[in-house]
Amino acid sequence: MDNITDYVRWVGGTDFEGRPFSRVDNIVLCQLSYLDLRDIPELKKSGASMTLRDCVNNLTAVGVSIRKMAPDDSERFTQLVKACASSKRFGSLYISSFTDIYIEEESVQFSAMTFAARPDAKGLGFVAFRGTDSTIAGWKEDFMTSFTLTSSQSMAEEYVRARLESFDSLIVGGHSKGGNLAVYSVAVLPDELFDRIEHVYTNDGPGFCHEVLKEDLIKRVNPKATRIIPQFSVVGSVFAPAIDDSYIVKSDKQMAEQHELCSWGIDHGDILIADEGIDPLADSINSGIDKWIFSVSKEERARFINAFFDSMSEDGTQTIEEFTAQGTRGWERILKVVLGDDQGFRFAAASLPDQLFLDGTGKKVAKTSLYRQFRRSDLAKGLAMILAGLVIFLIPEEFMFILVGGLLILATIVSIVLTVRKMKKDNWNFQLHLLDATVASALLAATVIIFVKEGALFVMASGIFAALLFACAYNCMARAKRTSNKTYDVLLVIMSAIWAVSGIYILFAPENTLHVYMLIVGSLALIDGVVRVIRAYNIRHRWYSK
Repeated sequence: MDNITDYVRWVGGTDFEGRPFSRVDNIVLCQLSYLDLRDIPELKKSGASMTLRDCVNNLTAVGVSIRKMAPDDSERFTQLVKACASSKRFGSLYISSFTDIYIEEESVQFSAMTFAARPDAKGLGFVAFRGTDSTIAGWKEDFMTSFTLTSSQSMAEEYVRARLESFDSLIVGGHSKGGNLAVYSVAVLPDELFDRIEHVYTNDGPGFCHEVLKEDLIKRVNPKATRIIPQFSVVGSVFAPAIDDSYIVKSDKQMAEQHELCSWGIDHGDILIADEGIDPLADSINSGIDKWIFSVSKEERARFINAFFDSMSEDGTQTIEEFTAQGTRGWERILKVVLGDDQGFRFAAASLPDQLFLDGTGKKVAKTSLYRQFRRSDLAKGLAMILAGLVIFLIPEEFMFILVGGLLILATIVSIVLTVRKMKKDNWNFQLHLLDATVASALLAATVIIFVKEGALFVMASGIFAALLFACAYNCMARAKRTSNKTYDVLLVIMSAIWAVSGIYILFAPENTLHVYMLIVGSLALIDGVVRVIRAYNIRHRWYSK
């Protein structure tokens, strides 16, 4: 699959007069907006401009490496920048009005630059808004769009207005948060300036909360706008903007990594359309996030997001990398705030997994006495095992991965909550619960890995299935010790051995044998369920115990 770097190498010898501006050119320029140009003082002067080729040569001359201002694939980005700089089409483009603003105290991260074929800022220009970088303030500002207009949105409007004082017309685009800024900056322009906007591109950029921005403004931009998202779009599907000219593009990366522009597929000089549409898992996640946002009031939303990110930046931490390097210490700060004494914060935190995995019904189910009674019934456990076995037999293999991913996320949440409760009980003495915190951190790391590392989910699924089988083996042995029925005792010992051997097999089985160990797990679940039901019937258990 070709990508935008291949595209640049293919069309690089042709300027924009020989080949008109396309939506792939938009993707290239929006990716170039992540180039760190802070070490070129000439660009900071009023009215200054410099070709992309000269910018790259300038950085190289002073010993500054090509750096991408975002926490993803910098190697691919470097290859793209070099290809663009050496090409006729992009290398000769002039960059002007480079702006880079970071104000930690006000949660502001804003950056933009303008590309043009001429150095005198006349004719047509392309305004590119950078997306979120690796700063915590930048990420916080992204979430602030769920309850308020942000400083970056106001700055984007001012930037476009200023550019229209020099250029006859503009194309405006951006990636991620930059796509949101592109749409907003054009939507709020007065008619006389709005008419001079040729087009707007949002590349996997989030939309706008209807409680914050009137939907009529988005409708105003719609005829001039194009929206491009990858199949596994999460960022760009939050408050998904209603844009008619929308496309879903293929990517050579997995899951959340598809957000990276350099991974998007190109076919014969145009984007590679994904006929399959949006990934079902991404669609489910997006639906859960939207429900979570609106299950909490705008005021509680603001308090929760402010508290969450302020706890991340405590102790002077400024970037995601710095926070991650702190290990459990950073997460301890978050958990103290989010799951502490504030009932509103606890409700907001609990609502997210509830909306993602239980469609908002989790709390209702957990409160019913019927549910509690059924859960405690031995007969019910047997019926549940039979049902589980049948489900494993009948559902497609790919759904097992979704199930395992969901179970891992659930286990992570439970582990974190229990750890916090224990530490709170002991006045937040972290040393007493170091093991619990380590387990919770390991589960959290595993959850992150399965979403970013190809093949990791299968390895994780094998480990989880094996652990479940070993647990079932232990459970059978424990039940055997408690029974006085020798026949039942022997049966449980045999089942325990089968569970254990199956766990060893699954742990080392190759990926193409997924259907085999689904068959094993399903069979064992059915057998265990039948044994439990027969046992419950023989000792005349009731349907539930009071």
